[in-house]
Amino acid sequence: MVTEIAASGDGFLFQQDIHKWRAGRKTLVQHFAPAVMKSKNVLLQEAESVQLLYEFLHQPEGFMNYPMRYTTIYGIRCGTYHDPIIQEVEENMRMFSELLVPGGKPPVEVFPLLNYLPAFVSPWKDKCKSQFTSLHADLVDIGVQRGMKGLNSDNLAYKLRLGKESTGLTPHQEAFICGVALEGGTDIVAGVILTCLLALISHPKAQKRAHEELDAIYNEETLPRWEDEQGLPFVRAIVKEAMRWRPPVPMTVPHRLEKGIFCSAWAIHMNAERYEEPELFKPERFLSHSMSMAESIAQGDPFKRDHFAFGAGRRVCPGIQKAEQDIFIAVSRLLWAFDFCAPAGVEISTDFSTAFVGEGIRMPKFFPLVVTPRSQKRVQTIEHAMHLAEETFSQYGRYNPTSLLG
Repeated sequence: MVTEIAASGDGFLFQQDIHKWRAGRKTLVQHFAPAVMKSKNVLLQEAESVQLLYEFLHQPEGFMNYPMRYTTIYGIRCGTYHDPIIQEVEENMRMFSELLVPGGKPPVEVFPLLNYLPAFVSPWKDKCKSQFTSLHADLVDIGVQRGMKGLNSDNLAYKLRLGKESTGLTPHQEAFICGVALEGGTDIVAGVILTCLLALISHPKAQKRAHEELDAIYNEETLPRWEDEQGLPFVRAIVKEAMRWRPPVPMTVPHRLEKGIFCSAWAIHMNAERYEEPELFKPERFLSHSMSMAESIAQGDPFKRDHFAFGAGRRVCPGIQKAEQDIFIAVSRLLWAFDFCAPAGVEISTDFSTAFVGEGIRMPKFFPLVVTPRSQKRVQTIEHAMHLAEETFSQYGRYNPTSLLG
């Protein structure tokens, strides 16, 4: 019901019109295909991760915000966490989560009749619709215009517009397909990166082992690369275990059967018959999993899956390859560059009910973090890499809506 209101029936995530869903899904699967992400997206992800390191280095007190900026990519880029696009995405996702969950405010999912109240007693409907439509329409227009000028023409908005004759999608539908890719790949992925940091300061032995693994491959002048992911099994295991231990979406996207069902990632991940001592953070449990998360999710046998944080079935997350690259690149490089710990004498909670926040999407509440560069040489490497990354950044535009100026 909420997505029908916000997107006037064109929302993709919970789309009930199978023809609209298939058209959008096909485009998303093609755009985020592993081969495409590995060949075309890695350069930008690695450049953005350099700015992430630079931000942690120079203003570590703002660390909770930086992963959100890092993961926000739409054919245009966000130079800081305070960019309008990030602020609008965060506000949209906050509103969406509050409305969507059982007992939401207002509880429109429980009492659909609330949708038929006149606007003067339910102003939230117009606000919800205008906020989502304004952001997504603006971004699609920018993406299409840049594609027409030959500027990063691989962006999803431009691809959708080029294929409109075959897909039959309207500009409004295109906007919300792009919107779900943007929103699904920002706060969820950012939350996983923060969860990894929370886990690592709570489990210093795991952090030390990851440092040793990275130091065996990279010197102080070389940043970790996605292409070496298979050679870093413990770092990969940290990421997988963080997503199992504290899944960003405990209740995944519902599936439409005779009786609707939710896939409870939390229930699966806390099943002691599947994961020994499931309440504990133990990356070692995934060392025998040589498949990437994208490869694992393609397995027909659910018992061969590593985890279910990206969902299950036909509506599994189509952007899993991009998300996996985002998280691995960020976590491996942060571990290469820094030591992380809690302030002396401060006890850090990792309890999922009290140390995390959010309705549909869960991420860590603020936690104190001490960030220490591992060496001066690594600091110099980050500074130099940031200078080189500017060339990549120059290829992308910026979002600056008129409504937010002045």
